[in-house]
Amino acid sequence: MHHTLIIGAGAAGLAAGRLLHDAGHNILILEARDRIGGRAWTDHTFADFPVELGAEFIHGEHAATHELVQDAGLHTIPVVRMDNLWWSENGQPAVPRHQLPPPVREMINGLLRDYDNLPDQARPGDMSLAHYLRGRGWGEDALKMADVLLAQTCCARLDRLSCADLIREMQADHAGDKEFRIEEGYGALFQWYSRDLPIRLNTSVRRIRWTKDGVMVTADNHLFLADRCIITVPIPVLRGLRFDPPLSLDKQRAINSFDTQPATKLIYRFREPLWDDSLTYMAHSGVAARWWTPGYGRKGAAVIACYITAGRARGIDDMTAATALEFGLKDLGKLLGLRPGRLKRDLVAGKRVSWVDDPYARGGYAHISPGAVYERPTLAQSEGGVLFFAGEATAYDSNPQTVHGALESGWRAAREVLATAG
Repeated sequence: MHHTLIIGAGAAGLAAGRLLHDAGHNILILEARDRIGGRAWTDHTFADFPVELGAEFIHGEHAATHELVQDAGLHTIPVVRMDNLWWSENGQPAVPRHQLPPPVREMINGLLRDYDNLPDQARPGDMSLAHYLRGRGWGEDALKMADVLLAQTCCARLDRLSCADLIREMQADHAGDKEFRIEEGYGALFQWYSRDLPIRLNTSVRRIRWTKDGVMVTADNHLFLADRCIITVPIPVLRGLRFDPPLSLDKQRAINSFDTQPATKLIYRFREPLWDDSLTYMAHSGVAARWWTPGYGRKGAAVIACYITAGRARGIDDMTAATALEFGLKDLGKLLGLRPGRLKRDLVAGKRVSWVDDPYARGGYAHISPGAVYERPTLAQSEGGVLFFAGEATAYDSNPQTVHGALESGWRAAREVLATAG
């Protein structure tokens, strides 16, 4: 019998477990995968430095992650992305934003400006980000650009992003604008953070029976008993859990209000870098739309990655891995102004990572559709003082779709458990 069971050993589950364990609670973390980290997954075999197959950045100079990195004795590498954007127009090689033709440059600057001004400009009520931008006078070419630069980063379509939810996040933000990578990788951070925590891997939870007196969790052929339970799994996985009795109607409505779209990475390693050392972020309005350099700041690193979400990712996922990598390579050649033969000659390895195919993720980060902004805090609320909820989707007072948002949600849920336990 445990004080608290925690479902999921991603950032939120580890954060909740760390706080409760250090407070003297008898906990057990159940994780379906054979590893910890959830949608943060560091590969040490693809290149001679850690390559992130999932979550990659620390978003913000004040993000809570920095204190953990420092305590762990790890290091960060600053990365400037949007302010160092290279953009390709009409199939031409990508160039830095300041070198673009004035109309294209002003379109990018104007879209980003209207996005930043969203809290001051949006009308009462809720609307999609596409609706808002149309109201600001932007046409379809601009919306295609905005879909890449603004919606894809949220694993969403432009017409399915809630402006009210984006405004809520902007007003709650306390992390800052700068971005970083962990030099040793997220895997190293989570290995340190999970030290001495009781974690049971390869344990897939199917059913949670709960009463005011406690919980009985069924995982494979095992039963686990506890006074309370913190559930930190992604939204699609949460929908598949069986609760007995069922969750409240408010909680069910909140869970069903979220949308999770595919998220896929195409990662390439070459014999040598085929791009300028200053390149950090490159994009265009095609299918393989957004590229960055995971090895930025490491001398001689020759790895580049394409991060694709929503409908674009669905199309890439429908291809075989070889066809998808070939497709991405063609787009990369256009962006760099290189012939396909040169890329193939220098290519050492390629890898596709499709998160929708992961049964314990089933896609990228969750987002809120227009009209459902109040469901995020509802998702975070406990049920009966027995079931507690964490994970990036519950980060209503922070930045959802970030690792630090997931961490903060885990700490919040753990504090709620401590308060309930007296």
